[in-house]
Amino acid sequence: MDFSKFSDDDFDLKDWINTALQSQIDTNQSKEQYVGTLVTKLQVLIQEINNSIDETSHQTIQNFPRVLREIDVLKQETFMLKEQMKSVRDDLLKVEKNTVSDSMKLLLELDIVRTNLLNVQVALQEADNWSNLTSDLDSILASKDLKTISNHIESMQNSLELLQDDSMDFTNRCALLEDFKNKFETMISTDIVSCFNSKSLSLSKNYVQIFSQINRLDNLKKYYYQCEVARNSAKIVELEAYHENSFKESQVLFNLEEENTKDLIEKSHNLMTFISSWLDYLITTWHNEIQWCKQLFNDYNSIVINILKKSSEDFNKIYQTYLGNMLNSCKDHSILLNYLAKYKEETDRFVQTLHSSCENMSLLSQSFLNDLLFKLFKQFYSPYKSIFKQYSSIINKNLQKELEKNIKLNSFEVIECVQLLDGSVNRIFSLIESEMQRCLKLTNGCCFYMMIDAFKMFLKSYVDEFKRVVSNLKERRLENTTKDDEDWDSFRHFVKIIQIVGQLIIRYEDLEESLQRNLLNNFVHKTRHGSVTTPTTQQAFNFDHQALQTNQNLQSIVSFKEYFMDDNDRLKLNGLIAAVESGDDYSMMKDLLKPLFSLSELVHKFSFEIVYAPIKKILKNLSKSSIWQAINTGLINKETIPLFAMAPQEYITKIGQYLLTLPQNFEPFTMHDSNNLLIALRKGKLPYLDEKDLSDDITACWLDSIANATYTNLSDEILKIGKLEVNSQRQLIIDIEYINSVFDDVGLKDYSNLSSIIELLKVNEQEFDEMSGNKPVRIVSAIRKMRDF
Repeated sequence: MDFSKFSDDDFDLKDWINTALQSQIDTNQSKEQYVGTLVTKLQVLIQEINNSIDETSHQTIQNFPRVLREIDVLKQETFMLKEQMKSVRDDLLKVEKNTVSDSMKLLLELDIVRTNLLNVQVALQEADNWSNLTSDLDSILASKDLKTISNHIESMQNSLELLQDDSMDFTNRCALLEDFKNKFETMISTDIVSCFNSKSLSLSKNYVQIFSQINRLDNLKKYYYQCEVARNSAKIVELEAYHENSFKESQVLFNLEEENTKDLIEKSHNLMTFISSWLDYLITTWHNEIQWCKQLFNDYNSIVINILKKSSEDFNKIYQTYLGNMLNSCKDHSILLNYLAKYKEETDRFVQTLHSSCENMSLLSQSFLNDLLFKLFKQFYSPYKSIFKQYSSIINKNLQKELEKNIKLNSFEVIECVQLLDGSVNRIFSLIESEMQRCLKLTNGCCFYMMIDAFKMFLKSYVDEFKRVVSNLKERRLENTTKDDEDWDSFRHFVKIIQIVGQLIIRYEDLEESLQRNLLNNFVHKTRHGSVTTPTTQQAFNFDHQALQTNQNLQSIVSFKEYFMDDNDRLKLNGLIAAVESGDDYSMMKDLLKPLFSLSELVHKFSFEIVYAPIKKILKNLSKSSIWQAINTGLINKETIPLFAMAPQEYITKIGQYLLTLPQNFEPFTMHDSNNLLIALRKGKLPYLDEKDLSDDITACWLDSIANATYTNLSDEILKIGKLEVNSQRQLIIDIEYINSVFDDVGLKDYSNLSSIIELLKVNEQEFDEMSGNKPVRIVSAIRKMRDF
């Protein structure tokens, strides 16, 4: 039985009992007996432990007096040692004070003299050595033994270090050494260039050793840099020669004055091949030179990056010329944008490949190299920067051409014209959506605010053209029909146009949401490094700079803003982002609201004129109509006719019947797309209808408008009537009461002027002043004149 387990730190009683029970050997013995035996053994063990503790405690108590005596003795000895050390210290201080101070000073002076003598001796030896080293430099150089010459230069350098002082001799010696190095470097420069051009690794390593020895390794790096740049420049010339049909210096690359679209596409494709070939060559150069250069130089990464940067500068001079020529001469901007996107894709592919390679080599974690790569990528994207400065103009021209060429709005047939207007809305906004996606891909969203400017100009032109077409439809209707007759066919067409305008407004609102969503997704949600505040000063760019410092991803949105935009453009873009992100219902295209609402109002006005034309015809010159005199002259003996014997005249019954038939005439036109009609109505305006009177019932709104117009114009015409005889006055009362009942039927809420006219017509002269007290002055004056009071 193992009792040692009791002393373990992690002793577990259950585990020990289980182990003890499992170790039972005698199978004839029952578990109860075995447990009893274990208990007995444990009791014996406990007794032994108790005895051992008692004995140890007894011995410890007996030894305490002896231990205390020894501690006292140790204290006494420690005190004696302390006194002796104090005595020795005092003796040392006394000796130092009396003798050592002067002696040490003397020893220091002697040591300084000795050191100066040794320095003079070394200087004399090195001066003699320098004379020997410089005695026959020309013969050493003439030997052309690179090893000997480099060792000699190293010896001169070592000697010069020992002779270093502020004298003129030292300056002259330095100049002599540098002149000797220059002659040596000039002597072997041709061989160095040949070595780098032939990619001889062994010779290159030898030159690295030599130039390191003479402290001119940077000069050797310059030779390598110049050789590689020259090689890349030769490649550019070779590629130009390969595409000589498109890149002759004597020709303009994109001149469409005498060329067709096919020529433009062919030349654009050749330029894309030229770009692709060049960038593929640079990728190959990057991988090859990194592998070769790292065997020679420690800073091989920065050397190769600078080679690519210099080579890209040379290429960009050519590329920018072609792009500028293409932009200035190209008449089909859709082809320009399509190929510009392809060129950009090639550049993106190159940058992504180079970026991935640098990631694999862990270069991006080094801030210095990360900064070099950022400048390199910025150099590759620089040709697009000047193009993107004109992005708004390019997009606007492309959209305007699409509108003029492919989106027809007008036609000789009215039905076809309405169908063209209807189909144009989807086509217009499909174009806009395509351009938005192109902007996000081509410019990485950096030209977003320029794109919005182009959209505003384009939609403004579209709305103006839409308005012109609607005005033409109105003029053609007036030419082809009698303008004052009922014309429900024309009204049906104009109601359809109102629906189209409503759809146009809805699509505009959807466009606003889409612009905001894409802007925030592209810039805020992807690049959140802090709150974007409205940028009003140069400090506004801290957001971009901080993001660049904290984010080493050179393909982030923040980086592309640096690649494609100058400070002023970034200021405008950041301002737009901040305004949209603020959530204050910012409208990016608010300049379009007025033209859209004006269009809606115009179409409603034209539609209203069609419906109101018959009433307008009846009411025209009603005040000068002969019916008012005929009522009196046609009566026998001019008898006064009682009111109950009179009936409404034909003109007023025609108006009333027309108003009562309006609901059934309106219903077929307002049953479909009522939401579009309602939106157009709320954003536009029906004549004679206040905004507060608008309801969700389109038919009710139209009825209110026509009824209000009838009420207003009828009131005006009545007030223009001159003096009336009694019977004419009575007839006028009957007419007004009739039309008021019609107004009640059609739901007109306010016709108070007509009611006031009836009241003033009914009262006698004695009651007139009292009745007119709370009536409008204009009405009172007109009725007083009419009744000759």
